[in-house]
Parts: sequence; structure tokens; C-alpha cells
Amino acid sequence: MSFNLVKSFNALPRKARAPSGRVPNEWHFDLRYIQLEPTPSHIIALIQPQSQFIHIERLPIGLPSNQSGIEYFPESGKEAAPEVAKALLHAFVNKLGQSAIPNPPPAFSPWKLTTEDKDLASAVSDELKRIGVRPLELCTIGLSKPQTNSIMQEAFTSLFASVKTAAGYTGIASAAIKTPEPFIFWNFKLDPPEDLSPAELGGDPDVLEELHLPLKYLQTFTNSRPPNPNELDTKSVMARLGPEMHVLMKMLEERPEGVVKANADAGDADAALDYGVRRVQLSLGLGCTRDRTKSRVYLIKAILSPTASDKTKATAHGALINWYISSSQSDFRSRYLLAACHHANLAARLCRKINPPNTPASPAVLWFMKNIFERLAKDAPELYLFYKDAQDVYEARNRQVKGEREKMQLKRLKNPRRYRCAAVGCGVEADSGKMLSRCSGKCDFDKKPSYCSKECQKADWKNHRPFCCPGAECSVIDDGTWDAAGPLESSRGAIQLPITHAGGSRTFVSSSTMDAKTLKEVRDIVEGSGVEIPESNGFLEGTTMEFVRI
Repeated sequence: MSFNLVKSFNALPRKARAPSGRVPNEWHFDLRYIQLEPTPSHIIALIQPQSQFIHIERLPIGLPSNQSGIEYFPESGKEAAPEVAKALLHAFVNKLGQSAIPNPPPAFSPWKLTTEDKDLASAVSDELKRIGVRPLELCTIGLSKPQTNSIMQEAFTSLFASVKTAAGYTGIASAAIKTPEPFIFWNFKLDPPEDLSPAELGGDPDVLEELHLPLKYLQTFTNSRPPNPNELDTKSVMARLGPEMHVLMKMLEERPEGVVKANADAGDADAALDYGVRRVQLSLGLGCTRDRTKSRVYLIKAILSPTASDKTKATAHGALINWYISSSQSDFRSRYLLAACHHANLAARLCRKINPPNTPASPAVLWFMKNIFERLAKDAPELYLFYKDAQDVYEARNRQVKGEREKMQLKRLKNPRRYRCAAVGCGVEADSGKMLSRCSGKCDFDKKPSYCSKECQKADWKNHRPFCCPGAECSVIDDGTWDAAGPLESSRGAIQLPITHAGGSRTFVSSSTMDAKTLKEVRDIVEGSGVEIPESNGFLEGTTMEFVRI
């Protein structure tokens, strides 16, 4: 806080009536998130209720009009207070934005300040006292009445309509953009992250503790960074993760938390990204204490660094998507959603800049668009107005997946046995022949059965053995459940199997990360429960699983 700003504010005249003499010198303020792209930011709205004169200050103070204010994202009244207090002083010292008009009114200090949020009121009161605002009674922020809050919302709605028009949104587009409401800190609590302990994972706790943390850390990077165009299938990615894990373990030993933080503070963008991911909510720390606030600060620092590469920026944006959507599952505030959309959009834009055409965005962007954006956009059409880049890469990926699926269906129709486990009663199918193993015997290549596991191959040996010789017929038995096309909707590297319900309907469960044995266990549990599973998808510790009704 500038000493001169406080000094200037304390020197302002302060009276019980406003300079006009017609209304009380009492002012109400609240904090809002303005979602208009490409420069979203928080603002403080300040109103004199009787006259309904309203003024806004963009946060943080001094932010250029052409720059996003996303770096400021308070999660409590205490976090918000320093910038809010500064904005209040700045507003009155600068005559509530009227300095540029002819014959502006004199600057003055408010007689009384109120706000709706008791946490913000308390925190701003403490901040005003801390920075030396006088008189002391002005440092006590009161709580507003419901009528005052209603007046503020009505006045702000009118003001926001003009803001939308100035930004180029008119007609239907303007109507689709919801007027931001003030957000309240006092009733908002962050849900603690639910990480599985080594004991819950099973096995040797010491070994699992050693591996679990780096895996979470590596998973965040893998999901957030732009994909390698040469590694778009699961097999290629998994082949890379092994060596990367070895390098990662060595790096964590050689680059402890203090070294990474020092490099980040010195301006190293990659170090800022590293430190931010280490402290991200779901990464379990990796040698440092989990700290949501610091995690976000350093991820933003990586994005804003003048030395950051586009890949570093895109990865930081991807990691921040998770930061916002993991904030609170019980109260997913709209500003969290909008901020996540903002970072997804920028990550998508950078991915398109970095990679050749038709290369998908990072998994974090695609997952967010499918599982969060699509669902919430049904009730928030404004999302379709702002985040075109994220929508474009998501739609392009869907078209690509559809094309790959059609090609795969043709292959499956020509040679269905290559894409389904030959063991009777197994039911496992794959969208890539590479996911199954062929018989290594002497049977003709085009008649070789495929298997999802050694267990299935062993179980089918009695049936296949007489045919495992040159010139023999194919031993694969059609048990009446074959579906050469199948409902697979994944890109590459997924397996699936059907779940038959009591009523005869079927649900296909598919996964790109589970093995056949695990999927069969899921099938047995569901069929044994007698419960029909609707279409859905889920993610557990990096594992994806989808249910498709047919």
C-alpha cells in the first residue's frame, strides 16, 4: 500500500452529508468477478444507495484495460482485503472517477462504509486500521441491509448492460451474459482434497509412498502440457512414462523445494511451473507443504514470466484448470467455473500455436470441456460466447475421434476376431488390435485368435489346440454376443466389455487405463448388484472409465 495514497485519503474532508448536501455520505461496496473476455477481472462496486450513483474499480488497482486481472483471485475476505482497501482509498482520492468531467465535485472521504459480507467487512476493517486510515471510526465497516443490497444489484445490472454494449455484446448475445452477483466469503468453505493414503492403496506403505507422490506430480504434468503429436495413443504415452519417472525421481533428489523456489523467485518460468505443481492441491506436496494459494501464485508467475515458452504457459494454464475445479465440490462458484474456462481457452489457443493442425489439446482441456463445460453450458449459454478456442479444439477432437472410430469399425468388420478376446464368455473387446495378444502357435496368421490375457488364452487352449496348425479352420466361436462395430467412443488404446442387466439390456464399460481383469471385476460387481448403470464417465486416481448404454 502506497504511503502517499493513505496520506492523501486521510487529508480529504469528511462530513455526514455528501458534497451535494442532498444525500447521506454513506457508501456500500461489494466484490464481483467480471467474466467478459479477453480481459476478465475482479472489480469492487461502490454505490451511494439514495442517489444510486455507482462507481467501479478494476482489481488489482493499476491494471491496464487491455490486460486480464486473473492473477488476483481471493478465496477469503482476508486475501481480498488489501486490494479492496486500496481500491476504496483510490476511488475517493480520485473523485469516484469524475476527475475528467467539467467542473468535477471536490474529493471527499466517506462518512460510513458498508458491505454485505461479514468476513470481508471484518478483514477490510482490519486492513484499514493496519495501513493507518483515519479517523478510526471509518475503519469499522458495517453490514448492509437487504434493501441496500437490492439497490446495488439493480444499479449494477443497469451499469453492466452498458459495459456489455461497450464490449460489443448486443441483442441476444448481451441477454445471454448473466449479470455478475457479489460473492460472499463467510459461507464459502473449500473442500479438503481426498487423497488415498499408501495404506488405502494396499501393498508396502513405504514403497507406495515413494511412488505415489511422484506419480501424482507426473500425472499433473502429463495431463496439463500440450501433447506430443507423435504420442497420441495410450501405448506411446505409457512407454514414455517409465523413463520419465526415472528422470523425475532423480530430479526430485537433485532439486529440493528450496532450490526450485529460489529459481522461481529469480524469474525462472519453468521453476515457477515446477514449484506451482508441487504445491497444487492434488499433488500431495512432493517434499513441501500443500498450499493452494502459493500453488496458484507460482503457476500464474510461470504464465506471466517474459521468459516463459508457449509450452510452459500452456502447461501452467492446464494445471490451473484443475486448481479451479478442485476448489469445492459442494459449492462450485460461477467465478471458479469462468476462471477455469478462461485458462482452458488460453491453453487450447497455445496448443494450437505449438502443435501442427489436428493435434488435440492437452488432456486437461479435453476432460474439462467434456465433463464440466458441456454440462454447465446448458444452463449458462454465455460460455459459448467467450471460449471459442477451447470449443474449437474440443469439437475438432470429437470429429477426429469419430473419424477414427469409423475407420476402426471397418477394420473390425473385416476381421472381428482381431479385436475381441476369443475365450468364450470373456467379452473383452479392444479398439486397437495391439491391445490384445495373438496366438503365437503355427495356425495361419489370418485365423489366429486374440486374447486379452494369459488366463483367457489358457482357458481357450482346449478349444483352440486342434486348430493350432497350418491350414486349419479358425477356432473362434461366435457365442451370439459378438458386435463387430461395438459402442467404443474412445480414440485409441481402450478396451471394453458388456454388462448384461436382468432385463436383458446391456451397458458397455470401457477404459483406456484399466486392464481386462479389473474391467471384469467391475462387470461382476455391477451384474451381481442388479443395478442398471446409466451412461456416465468417471475418473479415479488417473483411471478413466465410461459406461455406454445400448
